[in-house]
Amino acid sequence: MNDFYDVVVAGGGMAGVAATVAAARSGARTLLIEQGTMLGGMGTAGGVTHMIARTSNFGGIGRELMERLAETGGAEPFKPADIPYDLERMKLALDELVCESGAELLLYAKVIGVARDGNKITGLECCGQEGKFEVRGRCFVDCTGDAMLAHLAGEPCVVGDDEGRTQAPTLACHFVNVDWDAYRAFLKNYGDNTVAMIHDVLPRAVAAGDVRVADFHHPGVFRVNDTLTLVNVGHVYGADCLSPAGLTAATLEGRRLAHEYLRFYQKYIPGFANAYLAFTASTLGIRETRRIVGQYTATFEDKSAYRKFDDAILRYEGGGESDLHASSPSKEDYQKYFKLFTVQCDHRDDWADLPYRCLLPQKNKNLLVAGRCISTDRKVQGRLRVMGYCLMMGQAAGTAAAMCARENVACENADIPALQTALAKAGIPTKS
Repeated sequence: MNDFYDVVVAGGGMAGVAATVAAARSGARTLLIEQGTMLGGMGTAGGVTHMIARTSNFGGIGRELMERLAETGGAEPFKPADIPYDLERMKLALDELVCESGAELLLYAKVIGVARDGNKITGLECCGQEGKFEVRGRCFVDCTGDAMLAHLAGEPCVVGDDEGRTQAPTLACHFVNVDWDAYRAFLKNYGDNTVAMIHDVLPRAVAAGDVRVADFHHPGVFRVNDTLTLVNVGHVYGADCLSPAGLTAATLEGRRLAHEYLRFYQKYIPGFANAYLAFTASTLGIRETRRIVGQYTATFEDKSAYRKFDDAILRYEGGGESDLHASSPSKEDYQKYFKLFTVQCDHRDDWADLPYRCLLPQKNKNLLVAGRCISTDRKVQGRLRVMGYCLMMGQAAGTAAAMCARENVACENADIPALQTALAKAGIPTKS
């Protein structure tokens, strides 16, 4: 390890990978710190083997990643969609992307504290196998998903809704030996509508005692390839995802649900009689914990009005739709979700801008935040938390951090036109 870095990135999910690669490619001496065993976050350890990139404005390092996978047979050729991919090839591609950039990588290292001098972070206190150690740097990027670095540095954050309730997490799993022809034939009885099928069959399984809770929000199954089927199994309602005790309880429940839903599919859904559970994710699929209260909070009004900003760093889906998962198993909460998720937007070829200020916290002048914990309201977060957008946010943050480190200026004083030019050159359109 070096003694000092231009850019230090905390968190090796999709946002963290993109931030690291962008900073290193910009010439910054860069370090990525990840507490787990692999890069990719929800896209690897979380078992979510579909890249959600439904917009033609998806570009940059994220698109490069998917094109790399396609070249090796690890994913279908890129198109704006939910793109299934090979989990192990994704792990390897992320390793290669970071290492080829020239950045340094530390797995198995957890950020546990922050050293500050006035309104600047000077270093991170970390813990690894050898005990505690310090990492010093000029600019820092929080890609932890939980705003952990920002929280330790004293930044104001909010959690969930006004009552602290968050979107329920799930623990993804993979089934094998699924007869997709039989399943598709069965689904035709419901007009190929998975929601209608689940809402008919699942309550009967609950009444028979085969499933404990009628999770109306269970999204069904997704084909990964000829062998694997992704199952985003039942929501863990009421989970506390900001404490070790809460995460332990939620993870144990997620594993119980994986086996419960295997039995449900085997008994009630044609095509699954010979299926077996091959994999449960290494980490819980968390949708929401902290969000920073930054220098600007993107609102649902901004999204609905397709609002544009002078400091735009990416384009995202405008209109009145969001993927804000319910916090309870009640049918009423599910109906609120479904109504919001199925809003028909008037201008599918239009977009809303995400302003750079959403990545800027209030207190620490050399800190940026990227990923699901940026400064937005819940409905905007429900759309931006997916991997495609996290990759673009991370690239914007890493590029800006490298620029600010090189010019020795506060992150709030980044040269926005230069940042936008760099992003556009990399394939991420910003201003019209």
